[in-house]
Amino acid sequence: MIEPEMIDCINKIQKVLNGTMTREEVSDWAEIYVSADDPEVDDEKVWDMLILLSGIDLKDAPNSYFHTEEDLEEWIRKYK
Repeated sequence: MIEPEMIDCINKIQKVLNGTMTREEVSDWAEIYVSADDPEVDDEKVWDMLILLSGIDLKDAPNSYFHTEEDLEEWIRKYK
């Protein structure tokens, strides 16, 4: 498994924001690393971002996500 970099994570968020990827697809991608027995992610900030991304598809109601688009934009600003 190739270790993701921060730019990979940010690109996934941008794809959600521009509608070319679903939140569920990004969550599934991040979950591969987060749930691995030996995730081999050395960068602590990347690890933190992967944990956030694994929950990007959480809902607070049947038709709304817990993390708003503004939250996703903030994640980009914070980790860029």
